[in-house]
This record gives sequence, structure tokens and C-alpha cells, in this order.
Amino acid sequence: MDKPEVVVRIVSNAYDADQVESDLLRISKNGTVELEDESGQFSFTEDMVRDLARDWSRFQGLQRKNSRYTTNIVLSMPAGTDPQALKRASQAFAKRQFGQNYQYAMALHTDTDNPHVQLTVRNLGNDGRRLHVAKGDPQKWREVFADELERCGVEAKATLKATRRRKDG
Repeated sequence: MDKPEVVVRIVSNAYDADQVESDLLRISKNGTVELEDESGQFSFTEDMVRDLARDWSRFQGLQRKNSRYTTNIVLSMPAGTDPQALKRASQAFAKRQFGQNYQYAMALHTDTDNPHVQLTVRNLGNDGRRLHVAKGDPQKWREVFADELERCGVEAKATLKATRRRKDG
């Protein structure tokens, strides 16, 4: 049987403090879904989520116009994937990919057919450098995520987009 394909997709970016707050409230469903940050801290209330958004936006005005404050990423697997294994793999992926320099918050969503994690990464790093997503990064992220899923006992693969198209077409 063929291994299921991982999904790692950049879904949006926030360009101001209001969008950061809106995105964090959306992924936490206004504080009703557990939100976990890069240090393993959990936020449960809407006010705590708003505080996090304010903290992430405190340098507003010190950045160039149209700078991305955050990058919003979805990590997903097909229906039937163990949500807790998906969460553990997502935690390991985020820590490995962003944890050395960037703050992030993530939430596991199980309210759709496909369990998924919504991950929001603050683009201003702890070292003052900005996160730049290069053209090949999403594929690298897919490979890292597939590797972390395998470590958690979930079969997964991260086929190149061009290869997937040839198979589908």
C-alpha cells in the first residue's frame, strides 16, 4: 500500500497587529482550542491569545511597510491519521524548523475529516533577522514533517510536486 502524502501549505501571512490577533484567535477558535507556543506553554483563554498577539506585534512601526508579521502554515494528513501522533510530529517539526530562532503558536484541529495543525510563525526572529521563505523551503518542510510523522509511527511521504503531477495527470 502506498504511504499517504503529507500536506504542508502556507495559507496566509499577517501584515499588521490586527491580522496577527485575528489569525491567533482563529486558530485557537477564540481560546477554545488549546494553543501551544515554542516553549511548550499552553494558552487557553481568549485574553491570553490576545496578549500573545500584542506581544508579537510590539515592534509595529519599526518594520518596513508591508513586512510580514507572521506566516500561517497548515500541517495535515488524510482522515484516519491518529490526531495525537499528528500533534507530536507537528510539535517536533515546528521545534526543528523554527524553534531555534522564531516564536510560534500551534493548534490541533480535529473538527474536519482530515486532522490538521495550524501553525503561526512570528517572522521576526529572536536574533532580529526576519524569516524568509525561499522557493524550495515548503518542499523541505514537507520532507521534515514526513520524517517526524514516521518517527511518531505514522506512515507518510513527501513527493515532489512535479512528480505528483505526473502521477495524477
